[in-house]
Amino acid sequence: MIQATVPVVFNKRIAKDHYLLRLKSSTVAKKSKPGQFVHLLCVEKPGMAPLLRRPISIFDADPKTGTIDLIYKVMGEGTEVLSKVRSGAALDLLGPLGSTFQIPASVQTVYLVGGGVGIPPLYFLAKELKKNHRVRTEVFLGARTKEWVICASDFKKLGVSVHTATDDGSLGHRGSVVDLLVSVITRETKQARLKEKLICICGPTRMMQAAAAASGRFGIPAQVSLEERMGCAMGVCMGCVVEVNSAPAGSHARFQRVCTEGPVFPSEEIVWNIH
Repeated sequence: MIQATVPVVFNKRIAKDHYLLRLKSSTVAKKSKPGQFVHLLCVEKPGMAPLLRRPISIFDADPKTGTIDLIYKVMGEGTEVLSKVRSGAALDLLGPLGSTFQIPASVQTVYLVGGGVGIPPLYFLAKELKKNHRVRTEVFLGARTKEWVICASDFKKLGVSVHTATDDGSLGHRGSVVDLLVSVITRETKQARLKEKLICICGPTRMMQAAAAASGRFGIPAQVSLEERMGCAMGVCMGCVVEVNSAPAGSHARFQRVCTEGPVFPSEEIVWNIH
């Protein structure tokens, strides 16, 4: 992890309420891996409101150009301020932070299931998976309406299969992206052994819970990238803990920190405290 003040290459709107922010940082670009995030100060001058940083998943990192791309949605004061930052400005960040997705050597098919701003980190993973020609990647994107579907064209440029679901049916399957996932897996279960499959999930908590439950029913391993509010993002404040079924040796017994032990966890480890 490094702390640095880095220049803004551009900050542009890509969909309703969604922005793509490109930052110049050769060190962070070289160190970043799929699933990780940066903790970003949304103002140019420290001490200005909002005071706390915002965790934003890494959408892409290019070691050759020394740039990292972040996609965020305007949801509150911090991201509203961030959306007004222009090219040429400089922002303070910590990163890259957190754990990464782990793809076992036996896996031949990976299902990427994303909802809302949980979609961007899955693109970084899909890009890395494309380097391994033996792995087939299927992407499932969910949103409330077509105006909030992001990154679909980026995934398609990678040459992976993209399935889309919207709550209102304005684009793709009408209804839950998890239902769409289940229908595809049901059709494909007879074509490959389950141990050769993996589901990687990121998005709203209820969607992740439903996708994790579906993976359990099929007996397919799954990894979830959790989203939680963070104070320090360095494991000190304990503000982003989640309850787990078990814990690695030497770590907290019942609770894990999303910023350090996470954000990526095996889905069966998470205690979903929503109903």
